[in-house]
Amino acid sequence: MANCRRRSFIVATVLIIGFIWLVPVVSLSASDTPEMKVEEFFKGTDQEVRVYHIYGKQAGPTLLIVSGIHGDEIAPYLTTERYLDLKLERGNLIIVPRLNMSAILSGTRNGLNGDMNRLFHLSEVMELSPDTKVVNLAKSLIRKSDYVLNLHQGNGFYSPVWVDKQRNPSRWGQSNVIDAPVFCLPNGEKLELEKFAENVATQVNLRIKSPDYHFKVINTDTGSESSLYKEQRQSLTFYALAGEHRIALGLEATKNCSNPEAISFLTTAVNTIITEVGIVTDKLPSEDPDVIETEIGKNEKLKGLKVKVNDKEVFVSSGEKISLNKGDAIQVLGVDANKPDQWHVHLASSSLRNGIGQIYLINGNDKLIIRNGAKVVG
Repeated sequence: MANCRRRSFIVATVLIIGFIWLVPVVSLSASDTPEMKVEEFFKGTDQEVRVYHIYGKQAGPTLLIVSGIHGDEIAPYLTTERYLDLKLERGNLIIVPRLNMSAILSGTRNGLNGDMNRLFHLSEVMELSPDTKVVNLAKSLIRKSDYVLNLHQGNGFYSPVWVDKQRNPSRWGQSNVIDAPVFCLPNGEKLELEKFAENVATQVNLRIKSPDYHFKVINTDTGSESSLYKEQRQSLTFYALAGEHRIALGLEATKNCSNPEAISFLTTAVNTIITEVGIVTDKLPSEDPDVIETEIGKNEKLKGLKVKVNDKEVFVSSGEKISLNKGDAIQVLGVDANKPDQWHVHLASSSLRNGIGQIYLINGNDKLIIRNGAKVVG
């Protein structure tokens, strides 16, 4: 009971400081909704966010999957994008593969103004950071969900005891991160986060062959006065838990492996969580690293660009060249690739990196840069 009273006080503090209001979660019914709805926010800017809503045929819980909050963590957003083609029988998914587009395009941890995962404590009416509008969008999606999953990728391997420099309590890789073992709600009910996270880890580890890559649970005990992780009070998962009373889990793969392996670990965990929360789908993405490696190769293959030079639309195949003169206007209309949403094009002289649809005037020698995430491929 003492823990419940203490945590209730912390929730009240968050609510007062952040001007956050509580709204009931209503599971969506698919009877009058499409199978998928895609929303685009801040379109045409380096903070563009695409939100994918996938609806089941039957009403059920809604799981929010967020990734890409840190741009130097590649495996999480490549993992999340593997779920965009699911067909659901029961329940709903809200998927945000690339929350922090500016950080992803630069391949860095931080976006326009520091670590976006340290902004969720701010009031939604405050404009202290250019990233605030993206954080506010994420908060609105949390309110529409029943469960929240935030995908990350960290160095080394978490271990509750010191083993070596790569495997110790200060590392985050291969872990399920919770902010409290049990969170007590004002109505007396409890959110059993530790039980949920341990159950997920147990099921995932049965499908990971090497014990070196098994997942462990980190309890940061974020709201406690004795917590060693007080900075996590500014994070997405703590806001989801303390501010909106959702079961929220941070999922960390290690960076000490190949991208296909990291994606495999994250996929295994996400597949387990989807099933665990009661969402039913016709199939789930493969957990086989070899299959994933083949997928990555296909997704990184560029067939060409559809462009408009002055008033003429042309298709430029991969490897083909076009000549432009000073004063010409060029506009990239689209990318021909297996996953076109993963691609971005911009003029090297432009500060805007999300340049599809933008009209550029050629003023001298320049380059058209083609990226798949942060990776320059043309």
